[in-house]
Amino acid sequence: MSWLRLSGSLSAESVVINLERRFGLIGYARLLKMLELLAVSPAREEGVVSMPLSDWLDALQAPHDELFTFLNALRQSSWLSYSHGDDPGSPLVVDFLQADNFLPESTPILLQSGEQWAFWCETELNMPRHVTGDPYTQQLFRRWCASNVTVTEMHAACEAATKGGVVSLRPDSLHAHLQAIRGDRLKKARG
Repeated sequence: MSWLRLSGSLSAESVVINLERRFGLIGYARLLKMLELLAVSPAREEGVVSMPLSDWLDALQAPHDELFTFLNALRQSSWLSYSHGDDPGSPLVVDFLQADNFLPESTPILLQSGEQWAFWCETELNMPRHVTGDPYTQQLFRRWCASNVTVTEMHAACEAATKGGVVSLRPDSLHAHLQAIRGDRLKKARG
């Protein structure tokens, strides 16, 4: 699973308001789909998504002319630039000009207190307060702080948990996945 950072007020941004006025909610949905494609792109750090035109048409469920009308609206708002060669097999390359606003921080973030971990779990993982406020959970959070667990490592633990079939992310299950991730990293470091 790849992550995105979306503002709670994304739909209030002028670009998004204009997209919704012009294309309706399908414009908003297509924008989100494009951001999802960015999140899984091999060139996401550069803010680039390159796919065959047919894949773009399928992903955004748009006819040819409508796709380019949509892309041109985003180009005019300075959200992206794009290029498409004249050859039939040439990819459509989209360069997100504000990709850093949506991708997770590349610098690992260290939280300094159990309260910060509780807030992170509540906002990022939608954990209820009764779970994050539990004394055992608070003890785990303090342990994560003491052992310098990064948000990036916790994202990896979340991915491992969801791949393992965990339906509800809870601190105790995340801790088990976190230990496995750190153990693998130590094995690699030892050679």
